[in-house]
Amino acid sequence: MSSQTLSHLCTFDGCNLTNWDATARYIINATDCCMAFGDQPSTAFDDKGSKTEDSHKAHENWEDQNAEAFSNLMLQISLDIRKLIVQAQKESTKDILDWLKTQYGTTTISAAYTNVIAVNKLLIPSDCDPTPAIDQLCILFTPLEDNKFIYPEPL
Repeated sequence: MSSQTLSHLCTFDGCNLTNWDATARYIINATDCCMAFGDQPSTAFDDKGSKTEDSHKAHENWEDQNAEAFSNLMLQISLDIRKLIVQAQKESTKDILDWLKTQYGTTTISAAYTNVIAVNKLLIPSDCDPTPAIDQLCILFTPLEDNKFIYPEPL
């Protein structure tokens, strides 16, 4: 991942998992490290009990892609959360993303309130393409919907 690509990824601070995770996955895919999303490839052996060449190459490719994606993701995670990941002994990109979803996947009340405020402040332009604003609305509503938040009726 180039540093220029990483500049599009905000630091994960514990409150922005939905947006951070989606952006991180797009960036990993864009940088040809998508093998890092999966588990380490199984090892195939030939008749002599040695690793096959294809198995060896697949394992090396996974190792390279995982190392790159893992290192770059860790740089985009706050120091406190990074320490927790190290303590939890997460050693692959998939392990990090799964662990973060387990630990931080539920929207807190303060995060929900922040999203509701952002939704209320969002303006959909009438003089240009509304697609970016509508995309932003979807991003803001996703964590609320995932946690079955009921948006209040207007007074």
